Amino acid sequence: MSTLADIARLERELIRRALEESGGKIYGADGAAARLGLKPTTLASRIKAAGLDVR
Repeated sequence: MSTLADIARLERELIRRALEESGGKIYGADGAAARLGLKPTTLASRIKAAGLDVR
């Protein structure tokens, strides 16, 4: 059974991978948001909440 911490860790990892695969790009058809099926603004807020650095 997954805990909330496990789910948060998985979300961070999926976001990190999507950013890596998109060259750090969030917006656009080839951006991380499109890869994850999220609106770019939603992804940006999740990046901030996860404490990820996109630089």
